Amino acid sequence: MFRQRFDRYVDADSLVRRLQAVGLPASGWHLDDDGRPSDEPVSVGSRSEGLTVWSALHLYRSATWRGASANGRKAAALTLRTTARLLKPNAPRVPLAAHAYLDRVAFRGAVEPATANELAEKYEYRGGVFSAADLLIGRVFLEHWSLPVGDLDRDHVRRLIAQLGHGRAAATEGRRWTQLRAVLRWWHVEGITTADLTTRLGVIRGTSIPTLGDDEPVPDEREMWLMAWALCLVGKPQYAALALVMGGAGLRIGECCELRRRDCADGPNGGMWISVRGSLATPGSAWTDSGQGAERRGTKAKGPDGDLRGRRTYLQPAEAGMLRTHLEQFCAPAPDARVFTSTTGRHLDVAHLQQRAWKRARELAFPEGHRLHEVGRHAFRHLAVTRWLRAGVPLRTAARWGGWKDVATMLAGTSPGSPAMTSWLPDGSPRPPLSAQVAEDALAHKQSSRVLRHRRGVSCGHECRDHPRP
Repeated sequence: MFRQRFDRYVDADSLVRRLQAVGLPASGWHLDDDGRPSDEPVSVGSRSEGLTVWSALHLYRSATWRGASANGRKAAALTLRTTARLLKPNAPRVPLAAHAYLDRVAFRGAVEPATANELAEKYEYRGGVFSAADLLIGRVFLEHWSLPVGDLDRDHVRRLIAQLGHGRAAATEGRRWTQLRAVLRWWHVEGITTADLTTRLGVIRGTSIPTLGDDEPVPDEREMWLMAWALCLVGKPQYAALALVMGGAGLRIGECCELRRRDCADGPNGGMWISVRGSLATPGSAWTDSGQGAERRGTKAKGPDGDLRGRRTYLQPAEAGMLRTHLEQFCAPAPDARVFTSTTGRHLDVAHLQQRAWKRARELAFPEGHRLHEVGRHAFRHLAVTRWLRAGVPLRTAARWGGWKDVATMLAGTSPGSPAMTSWLPDGSPRPPLSAQVAEDALAHKQSSRVLRHRRGVSCGHECRDHPRP
């Protein structure tokens, strides 16, 4: 890591642009040994000679560990463990101790444990008990029989995609392929592989390589309210407003967990402005630098801190009325109090929410055979953007409200023909669009934010008198 002071903001912006270009498919920028961006060609062959898939995976893990969030580390671990099972064609059957090492120990840190003293005494796995020495013997097997990087080809990648594509969530396959693609592209940029193995893969029988985004069905407004009432009927009324905030304001579940009372302000026509300032995740103490089970960071973005700028979004009047009732009944009066908490008043744990409330309410609202029987919480976020687009909100404004990085990413999870794109009032008439005052408030907020950035001396991202484009 390095530190550098800049006398001009244009020099700092230039470095930021180079850092953002690191790792992009068509970019020649990479990080040198000091962590500085460089466009000098990497010598191919010197790093790949004698490397195996096992050792190449640990190079990737060590290089990306510090810059990843705890949830990102945990999500990538499954892809890395699956890839580590690529062995030489003449390898014997993998012993159970090797599987135990992969599933219990491997890729849980920037480096692997060197001695048995760094491991627990015993590990239970598939009905057996393994000592630390047994697991280290299993790791030696993986190191010895790992496939050489030079033998890795697209057939291996296709089989990996087929293995990673198994999951209960509709978007599991696409997300795991995204992680595998990041590993393969990093290898290519660093000169570990001589070819980009992410291209010309085609379609594999029994699986596919979808575009980025979620392909699960999107609920409509009536189904959103049905889910909210189902949460009340299963005895969890403190979570009824959760589905409405995700489906009305486009918040992610982690952003709902970190939402505070002060972030909810009255808006025009009985609606509410929701300020999204951060996100809370509970990946477990094994994945965080602090050793705590919870991780607080900015909104979704790459890096350990996320996007610390935050954003503001609009919640329509009907859903806002339910949120006001929720704040009165279930939220502490302090401005810093969390809007959604567990039954004991602690921060909301998504795994407990799934088992104790969400799953039961979903089975009640959408029984077997319903298209939303396996719907996830993230689908309600896509309902929010479909409602905004139907109401005439501009594409860029909708992407900014929802926190998507660009319009293309936002539209990846939006289907114009889905039931969510059609909304009707109880009397059968079409629901009117958002009021003009909402659009005016959004424009005024954008202009005030731009003025504040000017006063702080931060580039506003467009050419103007105070900050000309470099």
